[in-house]
Amino acid sequence: MSGIVSTITSKWQVTIPEDVRKELPFKIGQRIAWEVEDGKLVGRSVRSMRELAGCFQSDTTSAKIKDQRSDFSNAAMARHKRIAQQKP
Repeated sequence: MSGIVSTITSKWQVTIPEDVRKELPFKIGQRIAWEVEDGKLVGRSVRSMRELAGCFQSDTTSAKIKDQRSDFSNAAMARHKRIAQQKP
């Protein structure tokens, strides 16, 4: 894809041409990170927090956390029973 031209407005805004939008499915409100690489302006889409949610969590991690929560809960209940038995 070459020969596509955009114009910088007086507010320093640039419209993404339709051919580019069709090839790279941007969404309204999506953010773009700009970088200069070897004298060229490069725009990369920024993933939203919603898109990133859960990407670092694995089934193994989830099971481990559930086990830890269960262990904590069991220890708390055992402590509660000990304290309840000590009261006259």
